[in-house]
Amino acid sequence: MNLIVNTVMETREKYGLIKKLGFNKILLLICLLGFFIRLLYFLLVVADNQLSGDAASYHLTANIFADGLGFTEPFRYLFGAIDSVPVEGELIEVITPIGHMEPTAGHPPIWTLLLSIGSFLGFTTVFQQQIFSIFLGIPSIILAGLIGRKIVSERLGLITASLTATYAFVWINEGLLMAETCAITGAMASILAALVFAENQNMKNALIFGCVGGLAALCRAELLIYLPLVAAVILFKEKISWRIKILRYLSIGLAALLIISPWLIRNLYSFEENVFLSDGAGTVLVQANCDSTYYGQNLGYWELKCGEPPPYGENGELLDESQRDVVVRERAFDYISEHKKRFITVVAPARIGRMWGAYKPIEQLHLDVLADRRSFTISLIGFAQYLLLLPLCLMATFKLWKKRKETLFITSAWIPIVTVTAALAFGNTRYRTAAEASLVILAAFSIDILMKKFSEKSQSI
Repeated sequence: MNLIVNTVMETREKYGLIKKLGFNKILLLICLLGFFIRLLYFLLVVADNQLSGDAASYHLTANIFADGLGFTEPFRYLFGAIDSVPVEGELIEVITPIGHMEPTAGHPPIWTLLLSIGSFLGFTTVFQQQIFSIFLGIPSIILAGLIGRKIVSERLGLITASLTATYAFVWINEGLLMAETCAITGAMASILAALVFAENQNMKNALIFGCVGGLAALCRAELLIYLPLVAAVILFKEKISWRIKILRYLSIGLAALLIISPWLIRNLYSFEENVFLSDGAGTVLVQANCDSTYYGQNLGYWELKCGEPPPYGENGELLDESQRDVVVRERAFDYISEHKKRFITVVAPARIGRMWGAYKPIEQLHLDVLADRRSFTISLIGFAQYLLLLPLCLMATFKLWKKRKETLFITSAWIPIVTVTAALAFGNTRYRTAAEASLVILAAFSIDILMKKFSEKSQSI
């Protein structure tokens, strides 16, 4: 009993010290802790990590943009290409020379633009951009703290910020030069803007929500889904006239469109086919819908060879990026239409299971190493943390469902969004990134409840 009393007294003293320091100072300390963890991870694990795929594209495109060449497809420009293309039943060799310039919209622009700021400042090597990207991950911790404070209290804010600072599946993205660093911040910012709008549906908050949602979509295209979905739920619940509801909803959409419009206009002007936020869907679909991913060892995942042969014109002429995407997208749709039953009953569930760690989780962590250059050891740490967070999330879901359904929906909407994304694309741990924001918020809510109960019990001792 004496040990319990001493522990309670120490906790009270520490909590009193926390109250004296104030929310902002403690949040700053948590950010410093998060930065130290990320820096240590960078120096010990991913420094000068060999880039591939999307990460290499972001790195190279940022440097090319900083050189004043705009959003130029980096691989053909820097390295050229040699492809074997079937023409009239024969394979011919098509050579694209180094220096070939064509516009790209393979990814939305924000992450490339952020990295290009570092390039403008002289941070052009992989190592330098990795360090720069670590700083870009800190805003997510700040936003997490503000979200928790907005939901309940400063204590919940600090718990949420602490989880964001220490949860490996949040900080594993930093240093890998992947857009998930931007996506987690976009997801957090969208939640905070939605909470503010739910509290007061005035025009100012509606416009802010729309602008934040538009910026999030420019990080990763699927993040746009959150905006119309959550806005509709918030406005539907409020006891205001339908005229005001419709005006607010349209205002949110127009604000988002205003933010996105420069990128949309550039894409519509630059390509032969219509391109909106990005034109990478065809590549994803063709690599995720083939025999290997429907019946083979990569069930629910993707296979690079599924994209072969490379898309060229009927006579071997080079198509622009949007036209290439149309070609491979049609291939994917043809395959899906021929295997609809398999897609619905087996493939989509496997994709969802891979993303949520329910189907071959260890195998998936190994695949993350190959595709995304993630550390297997760090991924295991993250997976263990994830398993600890899940029951806390379920507890929070139950509590919020009983009394605060709107708050539950705003904070957890990323969970169904990323689930649908995985079902339509393929299973990948990093596709869950936006939902990690929901997980840390829900888990923090439960921890806050448990701390309150512990405090109440200690006062009765």
